[in-house]
Amino acid sequence: MSGNRSRGMPRRSTQAPPRRGIPAPLLLGIGLAVVVVAVIATMVLTSGRGGGTQHEPGTAVAVSGAPLPPMTSDGADPALGATLPTLTGTRMGGGTISIGPSDAPQVIVVVAHWCPHCQAEVPRIVDWLAANELPNGAQLVTLSTGIDAARPNYPPSAWLAREGWTAPVLTDDAASTALTALGLNSFPGFVFVNTDGTVAQRLTGELPVDQIASIAASLR
Repeated sequence: MSGNRSRGMPRRSTQAPPRRGIPAPLLLGIGLAVVVVAVIATMVLTSGRGGGTQHEPGTAVAVSGAPLPPMTSDGADPALGATLPTLTGTRMGGGTISIGPSDAPQVIVVVAHWCPHCQAEVPRIVDWLAANELPNGAQLVTLSTGIDAARPNYPPSAWLAREGWTAPVLTDDAASTALTALGLNSFPGFVFVNTDGTVAQRLTGELPVDQIASIAASLR
């Protein structure tokens, strides 16, 4: 027998130190940080598609007055002399905008973000306006239509911003109500309006800017 060990006495074992959990305040801080990162990521993704408050297509467009008759490819334009209807809907960038009879001549430019002819026309107009003004005090207004997130160059707001387009823009709704009310079916489209709100001319396709300015000068 070895003299000093007591029989039947349990041997001492070395216990591991107790595990400490993450303090509750730290867990709360981590949770808040995760939420903040998620919110920021959502904002970034949203802004990449035209801005957190931007809706493209816009809300339903209200039409006041008779829509213009559809434009035909041959013969006289049936809309000549007709009064432009008033179109009210979402303004690109936020708020509400109306396009309709005004106290000044107007040039309404109709564009679709996926249309290659619109993508060619818009920068030409931007460059021309950088050094010139439309004659006769004509106002330049815009309709963004044919909006489709599945088609190229979406969203139109980002495209027009890249091009430096500064004219006010009405964002058409999903049914292209404003486009139908103007009686157009191809892009780009142009509606030239006299001071009294009557239609002087409608054209579609790419136009030289000098021709746009010449027609604007003839508006009464």
